[in-house]
Amino acid sequence: MSFRRIADEIPGGTWLDDLARASAMAAYAKFERTCRSPLLKVSVIGSTQADAYTFSDIGRALQDATAKIGHIVRNPAAEVTIVQPADRDKAPLIQRGQAGNTIFFGFPEPCPDDALIHDGLETLSERAVKELCDFLPANGSDDGALDAVLLQRDTVRNAVSDIVTAVTKNAGIGLQLTPTSGEDVARSMTAAQARVLHGSLRESREEIGYETVSGRLDGVRTRRRIFYLERDSGSTIQGAVAPDLLDKIKENLDRPVTARLRVVRTTTIDGRRGRPVHELLEITPEVSLFDQELEQNHTI
Repeated sequence: MSFRRIADEIPGGTWLDDLARASAMAAYAKFERTCRSPLLKVSVIGSTQADAYTFSDIGRALQDATAKIGHIVRNPAAEVTIVQPADRDKAPLIQRGQAGNTIFFGFPEPCPDDALIHDGLETLSERAVKELCDFLPANGSDDGALDAVLLQRDTVRNAVSDIVTAVTKNAGIGLQLTPTSGEDVARSMTAAQARVLHGSLRESREEIGYETVSGRLDGVRTRRRIFYLERDSGSTIQGAVAPDLLDKIKENLDRPVTARLRVVRTTTIDGRRGRPVHELLEITPEVSLFDQELEQNHTI
């Protein structure tokens, strides 16, 4: 049995499993493998005159998607829907050249902090691109892959959405990955597939919660029924208010209150979160020590 097969058949994801796989792959590299440099070819399809903006959009989308997948390869428990510079630095794509409608990307030389297999077989960038390809259609009729994207975790949906957005704006793409080891991987996404996924990924759902905050009523717009509440921390909340609370708000303007809020946030399927919308449900004036003394003196 080959060392490569031994590595592929090691189950689990503990550090011991990773170490065993790395050891088997190190033996494979030393005794069995013919080394080759990994390469990612990205072709623009469906357009004969792709301009610089097209290649820029597609290149950035692939880089961001690779960085996001790389993030969960390094830290499987942490979702990310906004690419961070640190993630791009850890999983970069290096442009090697361009010919016609095809861009060629290479991968960085592995260093101890980046290599997933420490003999330099596979960098985080290459692993991330491999996993990204797993979620993309094999061809223009692979409808099952489109449905499967919607069932993936937030980070994967968001990474695929980056590519979908670039393709929707421009033209279809074809990807061919020649990995350090193993067979070549070919994937593609047509403009029609991107439009279908774009609509599905941008479907939204509402998350509703409730919050109690303390602050000062800073103002109200009676006709538009909008309130302004300055938190004790200094930030300001604005939102809608029910008509039956308008008089009570006016009575407590510029005074400290405790407010009960309904908070609605819209989230799209690809993980993009909208700004929270607040609705004022109830306010309770906060009584100061000075007010309590006045009330006691009045009672006496």
